[in-house]
Amino acid sequence: MGALDSVLNEVGNQFSMSTTSTSSLLSGLLSFITQQEGGLGGFLDRFRRAGVGNIVSSWLNGETKSISTDTVESALGRDTISGIASKAGLSFGSAATAIAFMLPRLIQRLAPGGTVPSRLPADIMSYVTGPTAAMASGARQAVQAAEAAVERTSRRRHLWPVLALLAILLLFVFWLARRGTGFDAAEQVRLSAERANAALATLKPGFGANDLVSALNLYIINFPTASTQIPPESTAFLDKAAVAIKAAPTGTVIEIDGNTDNTGDADSNMALSQQRANAVRDYLVQQGVDSSMLTTKGNGDTRPVASNDTEEGRFRNRRIEFVVVK
Repeated sequence: MGALDSVLNEVGNQFSMSTTSTSSLLSGLLSFITQQEGGLGGFLDRFRRAGVGNIVSSWLNGETKSISTDTVESALGRDTISGIASKAGLSFGSAATAIAFMLPRLIQRLAPGGTVPSRLPADIMSYVTGPTAAMASGARQAVQAAEAAVERTSRRRHLWPVLALLAILLLFVFWLARRGTGFDAAEQVRLSAERANAALATLKPGFGANDLVSALNLYIINFPTASTQIPPESTAFLDKAAVAIKAAPTGTVIEIDGNTDNTGDADSNMALSQQRANAVRDYLVQQGVDSSMLTTKGNGDTRPVASNDTEEGRFRNRRIEFVVVK
């Protein structure tokens, strides 16, 4: 069984929710966590700022104290929840309720013994939405099905070889499907533009910096290999981003972080990531954003959010992130 499969099962049983919807909710939350400054620690700080620091402490101590949907909305932002709900095919209320139930159980597994990790391990990241994650989930389910069948029969010893062969065959089918599907970076960029534009459009007057950054981080700026030139297809979104940033609360400062995969020399990647972050900042300033609102930082390949062993993973690691400084 996968590290978080029990959480998915609990949520599904509690709300009579499909596996697809619960998996999408979980992947949305994990994606949001990885986008926070400080990772899981930064994510938990959102709830402390929302006034439930005592409940956060109880989660880290292994308890499952619940929180209200209003608290979830206050900590994560309405736009964030709406985006996760949309991808899961759920209403805002259903998603917020399920997230409130899921959170304490999720935190227990992400921070075993109350120790908050600096980054989420690979087995947890396998639950983030994507072709690779989907195949990994299918493989987990195949093995689970085999185990469950063995548990339900009194002739376990004789059935083990058959069930083991079945699991191997299913894994092979998933592998073949993954090879045939391939990874379409252009399609991922297109889908990210749809999500990000929708999120920007829902920002209401008086929106907060965190809501703005959550929307901006939905978009993928896919720089060409070894290039610092912003792709032409990204300028339309950055134009909209500039308008939104200019409407942010007075005193807002946003850091633009550049990240690369691990292809090539580490020092070169560090310089490349800084140059890409600078390119995005320069473009936004050209569109009228006050330069004092934007800072940059290059992380090179030091902050991966996925495995660099696959095309999809390297694509996810080559990214621009927006972080609220103040």
